Amino acid sequence: MTKTKPIHINFLVAFLILFLSLQSSVTTAAVGSTPLIVFSNSCRAEVQADFSEAVALLHSFEYAQSSKIFENIIQRDPDCAMAQWGVAMNLWHPLWAPPNSENLEKGARLLANTDDLDKTPRESAYIDALKTFYSSADTSTNSARERAYETRMAKLYMQYLDDPEAAIFYALSILSTADPRDKTYSHQYKAAGVLNWVRSAHPNHPGVLHYTIHAYDFPGIAHLALPSAMVYADAAPNSAHAQHMPSHIFTRLGLWDRSLSSNHHSDETAIEYTENAKLPGYYDQGIHAMDYLMYGMLQTGRIQEASALLDRINGIKKAHNEMLAVAFTYAAAPARYALELRKWDQASQLELGHPEFPWEKFKWAPSVHFFARGFGAVRSGKIAQAHQEIAKLENLQSSLPSTTLLYMRDQVQVQINLIKSWVLLSEGKVDAALLLAKTTAEREDSVDKHPVTPGAVLPARELYADMLQETGNSAEALKQYQIVLQSSPNRLNALKGAQQAAERIADQRTADIYKQTICKQTSRGQC
Repeated sequence: MTKTKPIHINFLVAFLILFLSLQSSVTTAAVGSTPLIVFSNSCRAEVQADFSEAVALLHSFEYAQSSKIFENIIQRDPDCAMAQWGVAMNLWHPLWAPPNSENLEKGARLLANTDDLDKTPRESAYIDALKTFYSSADTSTNSARERAYETRMAKLYMQYLDDPEAAIFYALSILSTADPRDKTYSHQYKAAGVLNWVRSAHPNHPGVLHYTIHAYDFPGIAHLALPSAMVYADAAPNSAHAQHMPSHIFTRLGLWDRSLSSNHHSDETAIEYTENAKLPGYYDQGIHAMDYLMYGMLQTGRIQEASALLDRINGIKKAHNEMLAVAFTYAAAPARYALELRKWDQASQLELGHPEFPWEKFKWAPSVHFFARGFGAVRSGKIAQAHQEIAKLENLQSSLPSTTLLYMRDQVQVQINLIKSWVLLSEGKVDAALLLAKTTAEREDSVDKHPVTPGAVLPARELYADMLQETGNSAEALKQYQIVLQSSPNRLNALKGAQQAAERIADQRTADIYKQTICKQTSRGQC
């Protein structure tokens, strides 16, 4: 029998590990403490240090902390126009989710407050650019206003080439308008080019490091952000989000121990911030890191740790703030645990926790819960329940507002189709099931994931490979598992599936390679 050559990135991982070991000996000493953000402005001298801190926190997406400092500056210096700009900037989370009408109206009012204040021409340029985004409270025009803001920031950037902040905020505006279906990553490369130009003079700037990670947070190019990932957490040590962000790159590259370390640090920072700031609930950025922690634990066979983490998540009484990342973690973590471990019956019986949470504000997030119930049902022979969960997903899909992001809309359809494909298989309609599973995998692959998630709870292409395996086509299943491993290196269930498929086609050499990888990767050598 012809032996299938495995598609490996082992040589790349070996290079990355060598790079990281060398990098770690340099960056820690080089950074040491948070670098000063120099955002020149005409505000009073006594607020300058706080203004710099607020901008640094803004670059690390610590919106609540940053906004609080800007608001304090307004109280101390009512003539500081750029503090009004700062609060308005914190109302818009360009790489997370568009603001609602209330925040759009608030942002417009803040910027209008600057009309009668003295401003330098540069400050006016920043404020006028942001006014293009806050020009309407109609959420259906968010995308158009994002593009208008990008255009204005391009002009500001070219007019003030000596201003690193202009370049950095311009790069962020480029990322905010990227098309999730564009596999050339034209916007991401353009933003990275601007950031690299700034980095030559400001190598440890948290905005440069953070946005570079976002620019390269995609299969095939994630390794380009490794230097930024290694430095960023140290460059903004008081930020739970900054501690978490390197894990986006580590997760993309299958560097699980580093991903776990990054998110453990984020969790610790979030606990400390929750206590010191006397928040009314657990800090949202710590909850966001927990989903990435769960993913990393499951990929390394840390089942007991994952179970304990799930208990922690389920036991959270209140989140501060209540946002999409929290909603997604609440829904995704229990689903991941059950589905990754192939506990189909447990998945089918999941209950959506945290009844105190305002789920109606985040309609998309519970979709992963209904998917877990539906897929668990069909895999445990509960076909009637599977149809019920499909209906729930279809109702959820129809209730999504028109401003829902493309990835989210597509992901709900992917979830519906995956359950339907396995229902077809249960009915003996093998060809139809395989066709739907294949086209669904292609659909999911065509749209890049949202930063809120480390990855689908079960990748569509992995499930297509599972179906091929179950229907006796192990050779093709192996190819599909290998495609999954190209975009999701060291994903445990894909490794296990590839090993099993290779064994079934008598390719023992390939099977042994995957077995060795699994042994090294899992905490207890689950061979």
